[in-house]
Amino acid sequence: MFILSFKIFIRKSGTAQSIIAIALLVAIVSSANAIINYLNLQSETLAGLISPGGTYLILSSNSTALTDSRLPADLSEKISNLSYINNIFPQKMLTANLTTNSNITITVRGVKDISSFLNSRGAYVNGTVAKNWTEANVGEVLARALSIKLEDEIKIASGERSVKVKVVGIFRSQTQCDSEILVSMETANMLSGNNLTISFIEFSLKENENPHEALSQIAQLLPKNTKLVQVQQLKAFAQQINMQVVTFLNIWSIAVYSAVSLASYIVSTRLVIESSYELSMLKALGAKRHQIFTIMLAYIAIIAFISSILGISLGIAGTQAVSTMFRWMLQNVDITPFLEVEQATQILLLTFISSIIGCIHPVIKSARTKYMEQTS
Repeated sequence: MFILSFKIFIRKSGTAQSIIAIALLVAIVSSANAIINYLNLQSETLAGLISPGGTYLILSSNSTALTDSRLPADLSEKISNLSYINNIFPQKMLTANLTTNSNITITVRGVKDISSFLNSRGAYVNGTVAKNWTEANVGEVLARALSIKLEDEIKIASGERSVKVKVVGIFRSQTQCDSEILVSMETANMLSGNNLTISFIEFSLKENENPHEALSQIAQLLPKNTKLVQVQQLKAFAQQINMQVVTFLNIWSIAVYSAVSLASYIVSTRLVIESSYELSMLKALGAKRHQIFTIMLAYIAIIAFISSILGISLGIAGTQAVSTMFRWMLQNVDITPFLEVEQATQILLLTFISSIIGCIHPVIKSARTKYMEQTS
């Protein structure tokens, strides 16, 4: 009798509508989780694109960006021989145009010793390191975005000056340099037309050195129009942002699961009203209260399970479809939402629990209703 009664309820016209309604609510949660997972992953990755702690920059005091800074080229020589200096890299940073299929604005970083610079960042180089002004190394992020390959010849232009260089290596350093082109200082001077200035000086201190004393001594050697800053770490900041996003998602999820409970309540209430004749017949045939309760509860449980699976699938498929459309429309946009197995399981369980909570009152009320009340 249980199976026959269950089939009667599951075949009602409102079953499909109930499944779709709950599935759409679940899709909202799953799609939000998938997008936030991608954003969290990107923020953690970006937090890693920063030089390690203990790195400092010397730049002009009136600069608003690294490309705006101007320092005397011989300034690095004044501090390079200090005993507490570990690494020092005078650099020239330019905003230039890269001519491929179209003109694209890029950042060019000129360094005296590219090999030591990449080693300090623990970079992996596919190819070789640029050794003269005709060669360049391209960051992996930029190379992928612009489809630059080894042995390609690229033209870099800054104002009226331009140079053609050969890509001899593509590097991955997990720093902001991965979106730049590394060239020799000679190449950077040719693009800027000025070999008397650099943009900034990057240096790090040796271990066990007292940073306060070392920086005080360095500051005394610097001209008045310069400033000394420490490279900031974004890992803790990114973790804090991620926690805030997770908190927002949890609050949003509570609202959605509350809506799922409300939908379950409406579904079960409508089922009781529309199935009053069937419930009366079941009681007339001798069905006990706990049997009516079990049948109704199983109906809601099946709807919740099917809705969860369908909603998770719709959420993931929807976000993937939208991200694919964006990749087609905007080639520089690469969004890859994803949902972890633990999250999918959690969504399924919470949807199931919310649905059961929402249907408890109507189901209990229906099971306690007497036969004469059902037929009246």
